[in-house]
Amino acid sequence: MEKKHLIGYPIVAILVALITFYCTRKEHTVDPVPVKPKEIISFKDAVQLYRSYSDNRACAIKVFEGNVDGQLDSLCPSDREADKNFKPARSFYLSKEFLDNYIAYIKKVTPDSIDVTGYRLYLGNYPDKDEFDDGKPIPDPRRNTVFIAPTTLLGNDNLHRGFTFVDRNNDGKRETIFLEDEFKRNENIELGITEKETNINTASFFSFFSVNYTDLSTIANDLGSYP
Repeated sequence: MEKKHLIGYPIVAILVALITFYCTRKEHTVDPVPVKPKEIISFKDAVQLYRSYSDNRACAIKVFEGNVDGQLDSLCPSDREADKNFKPARSFYLSKEFLDNYIAYIKKVTPDSIDVTGYRLYLGNYPDKDEFDDGKPIPDPRRNTVFIAPTTLLGNDNLHRGFTFVDRNNDGKRETIFLEDEFKRNENIELGITEKETNINTASFFSFFSVNYTDLSTIANDLGSYP
């Protein structure tokens, strides 16, 4: 009997140790409680933001699109016909599927040499027509929209710049361009600022837009806007 006890005790001890190990391991693999992001705001704050936009932005947009204010029209001339029933966009929907696929796509097409620091949302406005110049349908003519692009840091200016890729010469060589730089160039050209003043090759800039670069683009839109 004593010999049986001597054999049994080590087995029990081993079983207890194994159970304790697996139980402890399970506890350590439990996902930690997520930290509340500092960017979270209260519902009360959200209501203030929404009302402020209604009072100081949406109202002016509706007046402008309806062409019911002569002074506003003179300050911001437009060739759009008046639409007194126009409803300004108030929200944009980003589905989980889109976000998951978009982030995975950006990781796939961005080389390791570029450090993706985040994603920037740009404000835009749909033209008053059914499709873009490249034939892509416009979901909400005249309404505001947003488009998204990945960002990276360039130099020491601490500006997270949106970027995309192009093949200017159609030779298979991908080039990284930064949206802020290109948008600024376009604004300078529209304002009539000379090449000498901005160090911009105007001819090459316009030829830049004569080629379709969708295949290399990191920019997404088609989000859909809602009044």
